[in-house]
Parts: sequence; structure tokens; C-alpha cells
Amino acid sequence: MSAGAKQQLAEKLNLLLANDDTQALRERVARDVPAVLAAEGLRLVIHHELDRDAAGVGFATATLMAAELGEGAERMYAAGLWYPGAALVRQLIECGYLLTLMSENADEASAWMRSTPSAAAKRFSPGQLRRRAVRNFRPTEYKHHCNLGGHPNPAGRVLLRCNADHQRLSVRCHWLDLAQHLSDAWDGFVAALQLHDPRRQPDNSLYNPARSPESGEQINLLLAEWRKADGAALTASIPELASGPA
Repeated sequence: MSAGAKQQLAEKLNLLLANDDTQALRERVARDVPAVLAAEGLRLVIHHELDRDAAGVGFATATLMAAELGEGAERMYAAGLWYPGAALVRQLIECGYLLTLMSENADEASAWMRSTPSAAAKRFSPGQLRRRAVRNFRPTEYKHHCNLGGHPNPAGRVLLRCNADHQRLSVRCHWLDLAQHLSDAWDGFVAALQLHDPRRQPDNSLYNPARSPESGEQINLLLAEWRKADGAALTASIPELASGPA
């Protein structure tokens, strides 16, 4: 994208970011989705550890990791710490990839849980996750996230507090980006419940699909309201637009 095109898109996006009501929705997504993922992950890890189900424990563990990364990013952003928050969002994206893969094949969850650190780094690297998942991901966006919030990289200086208010995009763009990736993680989590939640399995004594997930309807309504409010901005690559000065 040319510099001129980036600037025009950034100006349009800033108008959307300025809406206080929509910003409040982004912040609610950043608080509420991690909270529900944490509660659901804990419920599932307790159940599957009792059953010694490696796939179930793996899925529940990945869910808890996504929850804590989302909560951590929300706390960093609330404190105006955009650079460390971006590092957590990059890891959240990887958890989203992993949850999506686990929704497609229970064996992947089992293999991940049983992996040694070196095997996990090889088999479950972001590139491997993207290649094996049926769902399409945007590798270019992930690369931009790595530049801003991965290993220390000069590109990440735009997120430092001394620079953050002098970029082409409002700092509210980071809340939008966080909401986007929490929405992706939520979708991957919900899709995987059919394989990993006893409440979704008709032959299980715990079968109760109306309670899988708990608070799922509230989260779905919140995400629908947020997506409608931020509709014109949802396809924007925030890291790409935020990676240069105004």
C-alpha cells in the first residue's frame, strides 16, 4: 500500500475511532471475552484432568492461555503501555491459530499437550499452524505484529509512549486490533467445543448444549453489537497502518 493510500485510509479510520460509544464496546470486548474464556477454560481443564484426556486438557490449556493474554493486553492498553501490550496480542494471535486447529482435529490438541518444548516449537510454529488449518489466516498481518510486538525491533518504537500520540492512527486503533483478535480467538474456541466439551456430546451424562459455553449468548450479542459499530474498520490491518508517523 502506498504512503498516500495509507494516509487516506488512516484518516477515514480515525473518524471511526473517535466515536466514544464504539470505543466503549471495544473495551467491553477486551474485558468480557477473556473473562468468559478464563471461566470456560478452568471448567474444562478440571473435567479433562479428572478424565486424563490429553486432547481436552490441551484445548482447555490453550483456552486459558488465550484468556490471560487477552486480559494482560487489556490491562497494558488501559495503562497506555502499547508496546508490551502488542507483544501479548502477537501471542494471542498464535493462540487463536492453535484453537482453530484444535477445532478441526482433536489429535492436534493431544499432540500439542504431549509435545516437548522443542517439538512444540517445530510442529506448532505459527507457519505450521497456518499451513495445517483449514481456515485461512493473514500471514502478512502476523508479520507486522511480529515487527511491532515480537523480538525487540526498531519498528516497535512507534508504540512507545513517547511516540504513540504522534502516529497517523489514534491509539484507539490498538483497542480495535485487540477486539479483532479476541473475536477470532472466541470463534476458534466455540468451534472447538463440539470436539472438546462434554456438554456438546449427546452420549455424555453432562450433555447440556445450552450451557456450552456459559455466558456464550451474552458474548455473541456483545460481539455482534461491536462488529456492527466497527463494521467499516474490521478489515483494516492495524499494524500496517500504525507502523509509520503521521
